[in-house]
Amino acid sequence: MTPRRFRAKVFRIRHLTKDVRELTLELVGPPTLAFLPGQSIAVTVPDGASDSSFVRYYSLASLPSSSHHLVLLFNAGEQGKGSAFLMEHSVGEELQCSGPYGSFHLHDDPERDLLFVGTGTGIAPLWSMINSLLEQSSSQPITLLWGLRSEPDIYYLDELQQRADRHSNFAFTLTLSQPGQTWRGKKGRVTHLLQEFPQVDHLAVYVCGNRKMVAEVAGLLRHKGACPIYRERHEESS
Repeated sequence: MTPRRFRAKVFRIRHLTKDVRELTLELVGPPTLAFLPGQSIAVTVPDGASDSSFVRYYSLASLPSSSHHLVLLFNAGEQGKGSAFLMEHSVGEELQCSGPYGSFHLHDDPERDLLFVGTGTGIAPLWSMINSLLEQSSSQPITLLWGLRSEPDIYYLDELQQRADRHSNFAFTLTLSQPGQTWRGKKGRVTHLLQEFPQVDHLAVYVCGNRKMVAEVAGLLRHKGACPIYRERHEESS
């Protein structure tokens, strides 16, 4: 898909945690954007110090079928210029954007089980992919492994459980690397969960998160066997 410029206005802002924001954009012109689950858009950020501008890329967490509204996740605590710029905008204000971008999207692996591995807001493109598959009533087994730091960092948990309850082929595991004493779920880094997969030859794996995690997951999978690994680094530059 050829990227194009478009205008969008802030439609809704949700504070998912102390730092994580879910930003829904409504397209102004053109009114829709065609994209593949997992792709990203670029937001133009003015640089007041030099009267120029630069772009920041954000994976789309929304479904292609909802192409009039685009959903982004960003971490306000990262203090990057892109997040700071988005934090300044209120509902109704316009942004200059372009897209879609990226080769990180769903691929055709109909005979494989699908494994999604993410950390933090790296869940954004995985969220789009998983929801797209479930919307299409895919029969492939779908598993999500998601790593967060601690209990205050948890979001989308109710939505994940609803999907697991409705779709027998979808399951997820949330693990916390720095949990509190009362946490009864999985503990440790998301890479630890891969130990529960002795064989990987039947999988197609999608990985999104910080550079180190993505590299570790790819290395662990290769050590276990041969399977397609699709990956995306997901961290904002300052």
